[in-house]
Amino acid sequence: MKKIGIYPGCCFQGADIHNYDITTKFLENMGVEGILLERAACCGGGVIDETNKKIVYGLNARNIALAEKEGVDLYTPCNTCYMIIAKTKLALDSDPELKEKVNEILAEEGLEYKGTAKIYHTLNLIRDFVGLDEYKKRIKRQISGIKVAPYYGCHVLAPNEVAVDDPENPTILREVLEPLGVEIIEGYKDEDTCCGYHARFTEPEQKERLAIKPLDGAKEAGADIVATPCPLCHKAMDGYDEPILQVTQLINVACGATPEEAGINLNKTEVKLSL
Repeated sequence: MKKIGIYPGCCFQGADIHNYDITTKFLENMGVEGILLERAACCGGGVIDETNKKIVYGLNARNIALAEKEGVDLYTPCNTCYMIIAKTKLALDSDPELKEKVNEILAEEGLEYKGTAKIYHTLNLIRDFVGLDEYKKRIKRQISGIKVAPYYGCHVLAPNEVAVDDPENPTILREVLEPLGVEIIEGYKDEDTCCGYHARFTEPEQKERLAIKPLDGAKEAGADIVATPCPLCHKAMDGYDEPILQVTQLINVACGATPEEAGINLNKTEVKLSL
């Protein structure tokens, strides 16, 4: 069985602890053993990243080094964590002097950033780690009669250097959703806008305006639900008129889980699936 290191970040904390169950069940369904990186620290996205890149590089070099110490790649389901950690890897791998300075600090903890671990998000984990053909083989039933609007969120498609797909014409989310048997609604109004999650503490009214826009666009286009690979986008957009699910929840249902086992009953906005 393949193994991968799970980077929890903030998405598995407090009221969101159920996301860990969703994630580990998803990995199990993909035939992957997840190893929780228990000593991992916050990636600093949306806070430290905006003020001190050196600290962010150190934090995330350490996070990657924890995976490397276990001999595994690193997987994070969060768009923002993926972007920050992938940017750190890019910076360290392209700057030997920076890598050396960071490793001097990590050595105090008995760690070393080598650059051997790859960084995966849910979408490129399915495509590049599991493989689309294997992914399709693991689907046990179709989720038919439901129209789904894919919503990527910002941080898996930007910046270009670490994007999981072509930012101008991404297809990976459709490739993940199509085998589930759902009808896909694309090209809806505001599908490329930000969910506003990172404004929730400083500009809550702006966050609400941003969160509603793609939901309204999807509803106008005839979608029954919105599906996002990002737990932060899900958290920002859940609770309004149009229901939203995490892609891993849909995958778990297609792999045999009940809606309750997939955590769908924990959503703020009710979601009804035809099975």
